[in-house]
Amino acid sequence: MTGEEARILLVEDNPGDARYIRTMLEEAMELSERTVDRGDGNADERVLSTEDGSSLVHEQRLSAGLDRLESTDFDVVLLDLGLPDSKGMNTLTTLVEEFPMEPVVVLTGLSDREVGTKALRQGADEYLVKDEISPDLLIRSVYHAIERQAHRREQRRYATLIEESTDVNAILDPDGTFQYLTPSVEHVLGYEADELVGERVFDYLHPDDHEPTKREFAALIESPDDRANVEFRFEHADGTWVDLSARGRNLLDDPAIEGIVVYTHDVTERKERERQLESQRERLAALNQLNGVVHGVTEAVIEQSTREEIERIACERLADSSSYEFAWVGRPDPKTQTIDVTAEAGVEGYLDDVTISMDSNEEAGQGPTGRAIREAEIQTTQNIHSDPRHEPWQDVADEYGYRSSAAIPIMYEGTLYGVLNVYADRPEAFRDEERAVVEYLGEIIGHAIAAVDRKRALMSESVVELEFRIQNAYETYGIEAMPEDTVTLSQVVPVSDDEFLMYGSVPEDSVDAVERIAEGNPTWESITILDEDVDEVRFEVRMTDATVMSRVASLGGSVESVIIENGDLRMTVHLPQEIEVRRVIDAVQNHFPQAEPLARRQITDPDDHTHRLKRIWTAELTDRQRTVLETAYYSGYFEWPRSTSGEDVAESLGISAATFSEHLRAAENKVFGGLVGDEDVGSDS
Repeated sequence: MTGEEARILLVEDNPGDARYIRTMLEEAMELSERTVDRGDGNADERVLSTEDGSSLVHEQRLSAGLDRLESTDFDVVLLDLGLPDSKGMNTLTTLVEEFPMEPVVVLTGLSDREVGTKALRQGADEYLVKDEISPDLLIRSVYHAIERQAHRREQRRYATLIEESTDVNAILDPDGTFQYLTPSVEHVLGYEADELVGERVFDYLHPDDHEPTKREFAALIESPDDRANVEFRFEHADGTWVDLSARGRNLLDDPAIEGIVVYTHDVTERKERERQLESQRERLAALNQLNGVVHGVTEAVIEQSTREEIERIACERLADSSSYEFAWVGRPDPKTQTIDVTAEAGVEGYLDDVTISMDSNEEAGQGPTGRAIREAEIQTTQNIHSDPRHEPWQDVADEYGYRSSAAIPIMYEGTLYGVLNVYADRPEAFRDEERAVVEYLGEIIGHAIAAVDRKRALMSESVVELEFRIQNAYETYGIEAMPEDTVTLSQVVPVSDDEFLMYGSVPEDSVDAVERIAEGNPTWESITILDEDVDEVRFEVRMTDATVMSRVASLGGSVESVIIENGDLRMTVHLPQEIEVRRVIDAVQNHFPQAEPLARRQITDPDDHTHRLKRIWTAELTDRQRTVLETAYYSGYFEWPRSTSGEDVAESLGISAATFSEHLRAAENKVFGGLVGDEDVGSDS
């Protein structure tokens, strides 16, 4: 270190010995003495500097020396073992524990080699007997200590880099036995190096990687000049697999090695990314095919005229696809709390000996179908053999060769019609996008069934009439002051999937109360006054919820009248004969728990014109034409003078005035054609 700054800390309580050490350094390094006062009244410190900046700082107590090391960098410490606040080896061990990387030269007044040897074992780099010190010996010991510590620091850095590296290097015998491994094996593979020495590398490889790796290894032994390159999976200590990229060299003839050197690098993250990309490509192909299946199911079911045909066609299309093995539809039976199979395709006898329950207290009710019924949400089993809830059906799954399944509620506007069950021969078949697509199938089939039920209801000559009373209907929304006069709600028109227009009327004196209802009801976005006359005010409400009217309609029924009087709501509902009345009552009570069924009657409508109009309304008009006609009628467009202009109606529907006029004319042509007796009511033009 000649010519470089030498920063030395002397911890010595004997002033004479301190001067002696200083003199030795002066003679050896040609130091010129310069006394510097630290400025805090402590006269024990002296700083000696050479012309090139080398320095000596003196402290008399161990505590002061430790404080100095905390605040200042030094190249070496000259340490006396006998200090006022610490004696013997404790002095050395205390300093080494707090500053393990600091080079230390122990100064002892004892001519006892055992003390010096013990000091070296306790962490000292050198030891000197004070009576035997010479300038040359002192300087040589100082610099040896500094260089030795620097070498140890470099070794620690190298060891740390090796241990934390993602590279593992090894030397193997020709039979594949480990001779040596770098310490980084613990960081990468979880083993200590000694655990693998003597083991054969091939015993830790993935079975699929044995043969290609053995071939590369054998070729390397036969051709020493070749270089082997191979990737394989090595079993981690925790049982997982680590992907390694390896290069090999034959150094059997090198006396320093005498083995096959293998350099490996952890490429697990890269391989995982590659596997994910491949999985995405496979899933994208499956999704493309599935979308085609869904499109085919959608086209098929909307053309069917009965619920049974819709369910059968859906199962057949799914079973015919290469994505799935088989499918079936079940309907809940409230009396037995079980699921009745109504359609199946792709397999025969699967459910002959299987009971599926809706009861959460029974083991047979813990499967995906029972949960889908109870929770009204799609339920998936991604791997039959690892899902404990599917244990009652594992033997059946093995017999029919499926690994995953989905139970999809068939629903429309909150009404549950049944459950569609789909099965695949691959695990993890119903995740992410694929789950979303098959879930959409439940909505498509539910919509088709609801449309069939509505059409059948409108075409029926005999209907069931239900009458409900709902006391304090609007207390749910915190609305206390209801209109004293009668409020009549006449119709709900769907504008989009999540937006509706409702029309009603109220005496002029009660308009303010209706507006308060709108403010308190979170589903009423806005209220618009359409017209006012002497007797009543008609209004339009824009809504974000289908309300009980649309729920009843989705079951195939229709709400004939809704009247609110003195806070109570009375509602009359008409249903086709074949619709289960209990389902409609449940739908109404789900919306209004306090709803009371008051009466049930059977009504026959003898007017043939009514049925002709119903047929035209259901079979001839398009959905958009019905929406336009209803909105125009209930907003007052057909009254004289008009309460609402065509532009206003078009704006309510979010369409242009020209489009409104086109749909309106087409609808009028069909309706009036039916009224005057023309069975061919024409096209949409």
